Amino acid sequence: MSAEAFSESLQFPNVKKRAVASRSYRVRLPPTNSTEFVQGQTVQFDLPANLAGSYFNSNQCYLKFKFENTGDDVDLDRCGALGLFRRMQISTSGAQIADIDRYNTLACAMLDADASQEWKTSVGAKLMGTTGNLRGEYVAAASTRDFCVPFVLNPLAQTTPHRMIPLFSLSSLQIRMTLDDAATALHYHAAGGTETFKIKEVEMVMMITELSAGAQAQIDAMTGGNYQILCTSWIHSSASIPAAVSSVTANLGFSMSSLERVIVAITPTISENVAIAYSLGHRNSMGLSEYSLLINSEQYPARPILVGGQGAEPLAEMLISDHSLADFSRGNGLQNGYAKVNGTTVVGVPGFSSFANISPNVDSNAPNPYTLAYAAAGGRSPGTVATAGEATASDIGTFLAAIELESAISDGRSSHIYSGISTLASTVQLLMKFGANTPGGATAHCFANFTVLLSLNTRGTGVYSISI
Repeated sequence: MSAEAFSESLQFPNVKKRAVASRSYRVRLPPTNSTEFVQGQTVQFDLPANLAGSYFNSNQCYLKFKFENTGDDVDLDRCGALGLFRRMQISTSGAQIADIDRYNTLACAMLDADASQEWKTSVGAKLMGTTGNLRGEYVAAASTRDFCVPFVLNPLAQTTPHRMIPLFSLSSLQIRMTLDDAATALHYHAAGGTETFKIKEVEMVMMITELSAGAQAQIDAMTGGNYQILCTSWIHSSASIPAAVSSVTANLGFSMSSLERVIVAITPTISENVAIAYSLGHRNSMGLSEYSLLINSEQYPARPILVGGQGAEPLAEMLISDHSLADFSRGNGLQNGYAKVNGTTVVGVPGFSSFANISPNVDSNAPNPYTLAYAAAGGRSPGTVATAGEATASDIGTFLAAIELESAISDGRSSHIYSGISTLASTVQLLMKFGANTPGGATAHCFANFTVLLSLNTRGTGVYSISI
């Protein structure tokens, strides 16, 4: 037998095959509990159920609504309309599939880490109100804006590998999204004004694929009626960082069979739940010098991650946890902002990039948002460009810490294996040390990214169950 092989360009017998008989249709799913919602209220969607041979594609799903600013002039935070939702819950038949508190804080962190400035200033700006700056879109008082927010950061949207979600369970999947307070979700231009908003004309727009009876019978025979979907989920835990401390050890309570990574967003007290501050996007290191995880008293990584002056090591570790350290085509928003050199002048203006209000930090000794000092970090201004070409520096920080916990055997990219650390019946702690006593209080928002197994046994209970 010859060991030689033909190029794919010469393998004429290999042609695409026609897909099984099916049809896809677009559905506008309204909330089941109301038509208008104000801050603090919960929007609930009940996905269709008992639809024979029908599936839901999370990659083709978005939440559409009209945002109405019933208060004073505001800016969205830099995660755009995603910042309006504090909590996302998914359940079925009383069983919890996911419960992600501080959903908007996580969304802001992940957009900073994963979305390029090109996306934020183009597609993201139209869909959900992101910008190339350290703030979101401006919305004037008594005005409205339509948003279409992708359905992201939940297990139904993070199947590995991608799977369509069956809609023939006996009980529907319920999705609840709780709106945050206006003072937290939005940035108001002036203190002491009216801080209210509402969303209306809410609907979940989704694509449903219905297979022919014969095609569904083939899938049912292959699976034996047991549909298993591997996906990743998130859970939140927080730790208080008091003022004037040199170290903090916080119990996180993460208990799962495969913990892949932990992301830490530190939000200073001076900007948390403050109407005139960017409460979600303003993150600061608080003088952090090193950090690590302790799992049953074993340290991960074995040597703590050192922050340093420019934050190169924590940034590298964050990229490793995101599996993008060597991906030079991938952008993020962690280094955007105006860097002060002296007084109120900054470098890079004029001559900033083609994206609106993005000023490059060309002076390696100048402070940048990722390592912005606490004393200059009120979280209130994204910086402004003056007519003469000078600019006022931003006081918004973007620091984000992450710890990778997957084994290098899978590198987080394998479609066949997953290799996170089991923390079942374990004590998981976050250890933070500070180079000097913390100048003020803060909260460390810790998000665990972990693998779960979503199962639907049509020959058993007929409803979804989850294994962590």
